[in-house]
Amino acid sequence: MIKNNDLFFKLRNIPKLPGLYLMRDTTKEIVYIGKAKNLYSRIKSYFIKNEDFRLIGIMFYNVSNIDYIVCASEKEALLLEQKLIKELQPKYNVIWKDDKSYLMLELDLSDPFPRLVFIRYKEYLNLSDKQKTKIYFGPYPSAKQIKSVVKFITKFFKIRRCKYDSKLFFNPQLKDRFKACIYYQTKQCIAPCIYAYKDNKEIINLYKQVIKNIILFLQGKNKKLIAKLEEQMKEYSEKLNFEQAMVLRDIIKYLSNIFSRCIIREINKEDVVSLTLHKIDILKKLKEKFNLKTIPNVIEAVDISTFQGTGSCGSIVRFVNAESDKSEYRRYKIKSLKENQINDYLMMKEVIKRRYKRLLEEKKQLPNLLLVDGGKGQLSSVLEILKEYKIDDKIEVLALAKQEDCVYSKNFDSPIKLGKNYEDNLLRYIRDEAHRFAIKYNKILLRKKLNI
Repeated sequence: MIKNNDLFFKLRNIPKLPGLYLMRDTTKEIVYIGKAKNLYSRIKSYFIKNEDFRLIGIMFYNVSNIDYIVCASEKEALLLEQKLIKELQPKYNVIWKDDKSYLMLELDLSDPFPRLVFIRYKEYLNLSDKQKTKIYFGPYPSAKQIKSVVKFITKFFKIRRCKYDSKLFFNPQLKDRFKACIYYQTKQCIAPCIYAYKDNKEIINLYKQVIKNIILFLQGKNKKLIAKLEEQMKEYSEKLNFEQAMVLRDIIKYLSNIFSRCIIREINKEDVVSLTLHKIDILKKLKEKFNLKTIPNVIEAVDISTFQGTGSCGSIVRFVNAESDKSEYRRYKIKSLKENQINDYLMMKEVIKRRYKRLLEEKKQLPNLLLVDGGKGQLSSVLEILKEYKIDDKIEVLALAKQEDCVYSKNFDSPIKLGKNYEDNLLRYIRDEAHRFAIKYNKILLRKKLNI
C-alpha cells in the first residue's frame, strides 16, 4: 500500500503512456533502465509490496530519483531501451540480463554473533522463505569493491571473521578451545569467543549494537549511523570507557571524511537521451566525413614506442561508442627486431599481426575502424596486413599524421586536414591515448633493461 501522501501526488502526475524510466542512485548515476506500456502503472508497482518486492528491494533502497521519457509507442520505447542499455550499461540491467553470478552479503541474525558471509546472487534467488532470520545486501557488480568494503567493516566495527559455531562460545568447558587469535591481539575483533562464557549479556548487547551499525552502513544510512555512533561515544565517555570511545571516534572521523570527499553532480545536458544521441552523432559524422562503410562503434588505435632501438614495444587501445574500454587495452614487446634495430614499419606490422591473429583465433569482435599513427606509408603497410588476414573488408583504416595534423585514407586521393570539431578531436584523443599507453610500456622496459 502507498501511505505517503507526497509520494501519491508525485505518482499521480506520471502519464499513463508508453515510455522509458531511468532510476538513479544517490550519486545521480543511472543504475537501471526499463520500458513500460503504461508508465504510471509500472513505476507505481515499485512502491507496492508484491511477490517481487524482495528482489526489487535489493536495488530500490539505493534509488534516489526516477526520470521518465514518454514515447510515441511501446515499440519506440523498446528500441530506445535497447539503445540506452547498450550505451550506458546500467549495473542492474547487467545483473538481470547477463549470466554472471554477482556477490551478495548475508547476515544471519539468528546467530548470537553474526558474521558477514559472501553468497552468489544465483544462490540468493534459490533461497527458501524459511530463512527469514537472514538479511541480504547486494548484489554487487564489482567483487573487488565489495571485498574492500567488507575489509573496512571487519577492521573498524571489529566483528568476528572465524567460521566457528558461535553457540559454542557460551560453553565454559570449551574455553580453552578458543584462544586469542591475531585479530584479537591486534584489536581488530571484539572476540566473543573469549568473553561470551564470562558475561553473556554484556558481550551479546555490544555485538548486537555493532551489527545494527553495520546494517545502517550497508543500507547507506550514513547520517543516521554517524549520529548513533556519536551518541554511543558520549555514553562510553561518561562511563570512563575511554578506549572504546576512542575507537568510535576514529570510525566517526573516517566515515565523515569519506562522505565529505564525495562529490555528487549531474552531467550538464538536457537529459540522458541527448547525451547518448550526441555520442552517436559524433560517430555518424566520422562515418560521413571519411566515407566509412559503417558507423565506427568500435575503434582501435595502434602506436609504436622505442628509445633508440631499446625497449621497443607497441600498444593497442580500444574505444566502444566513443568511450575507452580499458579491459581491451593491449601492449606488445617487439620480437621481430634485434636490440638497437629501428624499423617502424616492421614493428607496426608485428603488433597488428599479433593483435588480429589473436582476435580471429578467439572469434572476438573486430573493430570497425583502426587508427594508425603516421602517414601514407603506414596506411599502406597496415592495409597490406589486413588483406593478408582477409579482414580488409571488415576493418577500415585511417592514418593520423601528427605533425601535419591530417588524416590519410584509401577513400581519398589527398589527406584531410583535421579541424576543431568533436569528431576530429575524438580521433586525436584516441591516437594520443595509444601513444601514452605505448610510452608507458617503453619506460617499464627501459627500467628493466637498466635495472633501475
